[in-house]
Amino acid sequence: MIKILFFIENLSEGGAEKVLRELVNHMDQTKFDITVQTVWPCDAKKYLAPGIRYKYMYTSESKANHLRYRAEAESGLAYRLHAKDDYDIECAYLEMGPTKVMSASTNKKAKKLAWVHCDLSKKLGALDAFVAKAGPQYQKYDEVICVSENVRQSFEQLFGGQIPTRVLYNVVDDAAIREKAQAELSSGVQKRRLTMVSLGRLTPQKGYDVLLKVQDRLIQDGMECDLWIAGEGEERPALEQFIAKHHLQDSVKLLGFQENPYPFLREADLLVCSSRYEGLSTFVTEGLILGKPIVTTDCTGMRELLGNSEYGLITELSASALCAGIKQLMNNEELRKYYQQKASMRGREFTTDSLVKTTEDYLLKLAGK
Repeated sequence: MIKILFFIENLSEGGAEKVLRELVNHMDQTKFDITVQTVWPCDAKKYLAPGIRYKYMYTSESKANHLRYRAEAESGLAYRLHAKDDYDIECAYLEMGPTKVMSASTNKKAKKLAWVHCDLSKKLGALDAFVAKAGPQYQKYDEVICVSENVRQSFEQLFGGQIPTRVLYNVVDDAAIREKAQAELSSGVQKRRLTMVSLGRLTPQKGYDVLLKVQDRLIQDGMECDLWIAGEGEERPALEQFIAKHHLQDSVKLLGFQENPYPFLREADLLVCSSRYEGLSTFVTEGLILGKPIVTTDCTGMRELLGNSEYGLITELSASALCAGIKQLMNNEELRKYYQQKASMRGREFTTDSLVKTTEDYLLKLAGK
């Protein structure tokens, strides 16, 4: 039995949190004794399968505990005070805080892994300062796990290829996605015409400011279409202000965080990803599994998922390019059907069993089993 720890700040909402839940919930508990640890407490019974151990660092998320977390992580005390145990493998499942905490591990026998879920060169501003500070932390890991080949290449360029890397794709529960997509839409939401859907946190990374500019242009050009955005985040006030200023209330719905977003994806005529950067988009992967036509910006990982616009249409990251791509599919029903068929074909490659087995086989080999 391999005793393994996955450490992340929380288990709710975000894409990395979601794929961690899918991974651990499908791992073979006859081979792995799994512990998930978060910084902040959450409803573990809601997210984790029976048999998975759960613990957290602080009893509540408060300003004082945020300061405490930062101080303990910077000083190297967080691991010794909150995480230390007799694990065979220790995984920091997210960049920044978790990577910093687990880099201070005092468990000399444990193999140590750090997951990278995005293109760090596009996420961060002062890259030289980050590399100088984070480099020594990453060097304490046996390997860095990147969620796409693009992420791996970017990471190696940042750190000069001095740190071992490997690509392991995110786990998605394809059967659950298809089943959940059959549920009814939330009350108060009804499809009335051609509808675009996007899913993700309301953060600058997701480019929803660009997507709203596109919707404004589409409406001005006489296109009859609606845009639904499922997600929550700090950009909501700015997005709401733009919607009000440009009189888009009739055609844009900010749906907030949805426990089950898949009925909205089911109803979509078109899925749109406007991200400035990604790692390997969970939203786009789910769209492929559901066989939906997709238009996306050319951000990290999209060409691994969609080829050179083979399974979905990839555009430059600009309002004009994204708008042109959306119009191309809106005005051509045959092209939408073509991409629907191609998405269905590609989506069959993302099965839970195969993705989990690849990760399990790697972990077993790492632990010498």
